[in-house]
Amino acid sequence: LYIVPTPIGNLEDITIRSLNILKNSDLILCEDTRRTSILLNHYSIKKKLVSFNKDNEIKKIDKVLGLLETNIISLVSDAGTPTVSDPGSKLVRKLIEEDIQVIPLPGASSITTAFSASGLNDNFLFVGFLPKNENDLRKNLINLNQINKDIIIFESPKRIKKFLEISRKIFLNSNLIIFKELTKINEKIILLKPEDSLPNINFDKGEFVIIIENKESENIIGNYNDEVIVNKLKELLDLKFTGKDSIRIVSNYLGVNQKKIYNMYLNNF
Repeated sequence: LYIVPTPIGNLEDITIRSLNILKNSDLILCEDTRRTSILLNHYSIKKKLVSFNKDNEIKKIDKVLGLLETNIISLVSDAGTPTVSDPGSKLVRKLIEEDIQVIPLPGASSITTAFSASGLNDNFLFVGFLPKNENDLRKNLINLNQINKDIIIFESPKRIKKFLEISRKIFLNSNLIIFKELTKINEKIILLKPEDSLPNINFDKGEFVIIIENKESENIIGNYNDEVIVNKLKELLDLKFTGKDSIRIVSNYLGVNQKKIYNMYLNNF
């Protein structure tokens, strides 16, 4: 099985090797056959396309194993490197367990494309898409705020504004770098500082990559009154964090001694 990256926007962003593998494949597993057809038609490649997406991946794995006995098969996603926030990882894991050769090809990835234009160093954490539920999103972002790494996140146009609103309240001192429609005609890269208003762009269309530049360590120790600490504890407890985790997170977040927070937790909760 060949894992073949495809362009994330500009159809010219595909390697010669990837094109040759696609030309020599007996069939191609596609997230969306219509999207893949656009790319193949552009390069005059005619191959059998098989739908292989998040809804049918599990039930098609055994069929793919059978086809691999006599066929050269490529796996592609709609854009970028397959299995990274896209279908295919379960199939790949099964092939590894069955000692069937998996051959990954290097190529387009919105993760490395965005990070290369961020001006940041190499200490980052990629988390893909975060939960849609608002409480789950808040809880995930609070947990991520405890990690001393820059964070790369994917977000859809339907949720991008809400995501930015929530993340800016949690990562108070952090810059956010917004990448909109990378490699496409309307590509935009925007540095959003904590004091900045949201940029005047169309958030309702396009793919978004967000990098949160984690700077929470800049909080000044001890500059918070009791009411702020109690409210922050309540916020975490309401999100179903344990008392122990809530105390630890508030201590890290506000820079307040854990013993003081522990006593306030006992007195108020």
